[in-house]
Amino acid sequence: MLATSNNDLIVPDGRSSAKANSFNDEMLWNSFKTGNELALSMLYKKHVQSLYNYGMHTCRDRDLVLDCLQELFSRLWAKREGLSMVHSVKLYLFKSFRRFLFKQIMSKRKITVPFINQSGVFEFLPSFEQTMIEGEWKAEQLRKLRMCLQSLTKNQREVIFLKFFNELTYVEISEIMEMRVDSVYNLVSKTIELLRKKINAPNLIIPVF
Repeated sequence: MLATSNNDLIVPDGRSSAKANSFNDEMLWNSFKTGNELALSMLYKKHVQSLYNYGMHTCRDRDLVLDCLQELFSRLWAKREGLSMVHSVKLYLFKSFRRFLFKQIMSKRKITVPFINQSGVFEFLPSFEQTMIEGEWKAEQLRKLRMCLQSLTKNQREVIFLKFFNELTYVEISEIMEMRVDSVYNLVSKTIELLRKKINAPNLIIPVF
């Protein structure tokens, strides 16, 4: 069904997950709950890139992120019969992965400065869609944005990552980060304004990767 080790775990790019993206999450979730391994595999292929990027944004330990991804989907399969219906599979996966990853980070104490990778720069991994976007976006503005992101606080970086790099709603972000919806909205608004000032781009539009 899924990879049995980190050496076998492949994070697909946009092209390899295109087929999985054509399937409805709710349909796949219902099918997987009845014991359809292929349905869980499709959910994995559809969401693993975003989860992996989020994990690497959170923790610089690639092996730990891959371990948590493998464990997440293995636990889903083991507990499939007792799982309830969810209104958003993507939200459920992000919440579950975030909770599990943070627990592992704390227990292993592998990281001292959260949400910064080894080089101290906000990191997201390139995908097929990102390559196209970068070709259309001003290279200099994108470079400045990357540099400014590393100066943000933990919550500022996380909310920008979830909102613009994963296209989650304010309500979904509030559930993941365990914040009030209005607090999330204010945090996003203030962070964007801060980035605009740092980059000196009044009309800055953060690209969705």
